[in-house]
Amino acid sequence: MSVTLSASHPPTAERGTTRAGTVFLLVSTALVVLVQMYVSIPLHQLVAADLGSAGVTAALGAGYSFAYALGFLIYGPLSDHYGRRRILVSGLAALTIATLAVSLAPSTGVLAVLRAVQGLAAATFAPTALAYLGEALPPRRRAIAIGAISVAFLTAGILGQLFAAAVAPAAGWRGTFFLGGILLAAHTLAAFAIIHEPDGDRSRQPLLARYAGLVRFAVRPRSLLLAVGHLVVLGGFVGMYSLLGPHLASAGLSAAEIMFVRAAALPAMFCSLLAGPMAARLGLALTGLIGFILAAAGLAAEAVLGGALAGLVAASVIFVTGVAILVPTMITLWGEAAHPARGGGMAVNGFVLFLGAGLGSYAIELPGGLGGALGVVSGLYLAAGAIVYAACAMNQDR
Repeated sequence: MSVTLSASHPPTAERGTTRAGTVFLLVSTALVVLVQMYVSIPLHQLVAADLGSAGVTAALGAGYSFAYALGFLIYGPLSDHYGRRRILVSGLAALTIATLAVSLAPSTGVLAVLRAVQGLAAATFAPTALAYLGEALPPRRRAIAIGAISVAFLTAGILGQLFAAAVAPAAGWRGTFFLGGILLAAHTLAAFAIIHEPDGDRSRQPLLARYAGLVRFAVRPRSLLLAVGHLVVLGGFVGMYSLLGPHLASAGLSAAEIMFVRAAALPAMFCSLLAGPMAARLGLALTGLIGFILAAAGLAAEAVLGGALAGLVAASVIFVTGVAILVPTMITLWGEAAHPARGGGMAVNGFVLFLGAGLGSYAIELPGGLGGALGVVSGLYLAAGAIVYAACAMNQDR
């Protein structure tokens, strides 16, 4: 028989103030944490000049990405078992230490190990923070908060590169990671002071039982359908930008001009804030379908308009708008599917999302150049939309 744990409730006004401050802190922390994934992209040449070119790409990126995706499956059940605050704060502390240590790496081998440790520590944040928001906030505020944190997740991909490009010329690659560690230390101290364990009931059961529950949840028919559709969400995003850079370079654009084109869609990422109101009015299933259709339409337009820079930029904004709507919508779908074990749901969500991101980099291997490859990915978004919509219908029929 399960035993439930319930936290005491502070006064309403105090809880409201605490919630607002906590949401702001979590959004800020999400940005600082996720930047660590992308900050290495502009640093390859600097690291290669310092430590040697052999193995630099793998040292900076591959180990981090794999450890990050794997970490979701580890920490989701841990936060269900030990509590959100404990995992979140200890994970941020470990990430701070690892990031500062990266700045001192004496060789590419040590750098690879430290980046993997960094990715493993960074993975504590997203599933724990998203599960926290699902428990600490009422549904209306929860949708807005998840939208805000989704904006941070998306914008980190561009802001991380801009941060490194701005800091590295003066401070070097080591100074870039060191400054990141200082920012993480400040957020760790703030999290320790501000974040409290959310109200709610959490069943007491052995930790191994939680991991067994995670496996059972992952292989449910609805979870498998969500996962197939979810692979495309960030996979297509990474794939599009992986294809865009070489295409623009071949057209004669400079590195600064290419970065400007990449950043042009940055405002569209704030459309994540629209996902909550849309879901409240239209429902999660239809909101997700709209996101998939917008993303597919944007990619199809990019495929057709690839030779016209203005059209290409406009189409990329449409595409990113669709992805921005999809990210918080899919997060909410996973959370609802896994309730009450939201940590497990967010674990599978994050694992699939970033597994898709890793697969997305292989879009450059698709045939047909920019137009052909984006046409294929556009079709995948349409197929994913149909699959996710079917998963939602399956849940309604139960």
